Amino acid sequence: MKNMKRASILFFLTAFILLGFGVLSGAGAADKGPIKIGFVAPKTGNFAQMGLDMISGAKLFLEEHGYKVAGRDVKIFWEDEGAGPESAVIKVRKLIKHDKVDLVAGVFLTSAAYAIAAACNEAETPLFITLSAGDDITQRKSTIWASRLSLTGCDIGHVGADYAYKEMQWKKAVTIALDYGWGHESTGGFQDVFENLGGKVIQKIWCPISTMDYGPYVASISKEADGIWATVTGAAAIRFIKSAREMKLFRKVEIMTPGSAFDETLLPSHGDNGLGIKTVLHYSAALPTPLNFKLKKLVKEKLNRDVAWGIETSWTGLSWVFKAIENIDGDVENKEKLAKALRAVEMEDSVRGPLWLDTYGHPIQNYYIRRVDKVGDRYQNTIIKTYQGVSQFWNSNPKEYLERPVYSRDYPPCKYCK
Repeated sequence: MKNMKRASILFFLTAFILLGFGVLSGAGAADKGPIKIGFVAPKTGNFAQMGLDMISGAKLFLEEHGYKVAGRDVKIFWEDEGAGPESAVIKVRKLIKHDKVDLVAGVFLTSAAYAIAAACNEAETPLFITLSAGDDITQRKSTIWASRLSLTGCDIGHVGADYAYKEMQWKKAVTIALDYGWGHESTGGFQDVFENLGGKVIQKIWCPISTMDYGPYVASISKEADGIWATVTGAAAIRFIKSAREMKLFRKVEIMTPGSAFDETLLPSHGDNGLGIKTVLHYSAALPTPLNFKLKKLVKEKLNRDVAWGIETSWTGLSWVFKAIENIDGDVENKEKLAKALRAVEMEDSVRGPLWLDTYGHPIQNYYIRRVDKVGDRYQNTIIKTYQGVSQFWNSNPKEYLERPVYSRDYPPCKYCK
């Protein structure tokens, strides 16, 4: 009997100590205050819809997790990326110096991403890009402070060129692109791989980002081309494809684009003009993964709309950030530890498929060749081919790849242009 009493007392004493330890630990985490995240996305201008989708996806994820991670509250500071790098950097410096954020996330425009990455590197504040695509952020200018879960222009171009040459049988191609970083890098990646395979880029056309009438550009396209690689994004893509249809371009050549030209939010505006066009992206709302089905259902229930790339990229991006924070028990005040933790996360089955980061902070992930189809009265990006585990360096040795110039308006040079 005495032994039983002693055992009971010991049991309750142990339970009390463990309970007290848990309470104290929870209180300790709470006493640190909220984890502060600055989220940057365009709310106005040509890419506003993408920015609003990014914000919707982030809010949806945060609501599902009660704005908490690792026993701490999460406070989000939303900032409009603005029209270019100057305004974006002002917002980010305000987030870092005034709001004292532990992490900056989001970001869309390529030129803004380069400027924001430099500002975060200077302030030694982790930057986790969920959508923007500037190649050199995770290549020649890579630092421990910047990682991303999105893509690069070169990724898209490499995959597009491989498919265009091998599957679509293009031998001569024309490229047309918006004249800024994303257009330069996507075009460069396409040209590099296409010509290494034996194809020829015979014409490169650059359009100002503010272009409203694509008719003159469409009219200038060489009649010798088998196909066109078109890096025209956002609302501009709708105008470009409409002009191409009106001028009967599709009767002569095929057009292939990065997936951002046919994001699910843009499909209804493209309408039948987009049917049959093939695109490249690491996501499609039609992707048959269990987590994508779950996300689509949640978006329908909570937002009463269809899921889109901007929503997915923020959802998956913040999921990655939360895993990193959990892995360091919420110790985000140690910013170097947080930056390293962001590089160490892996996902075997994310919404878009397997994901992990290379040593430069860029994802190795699947890319999908998609075709615009009409199913009933709705348009979708049907997946017709999967490229598994794509590296930002394609099939090159990273060291050798990084010794070459970054893809730009003039590199690779157009040696077959007339």
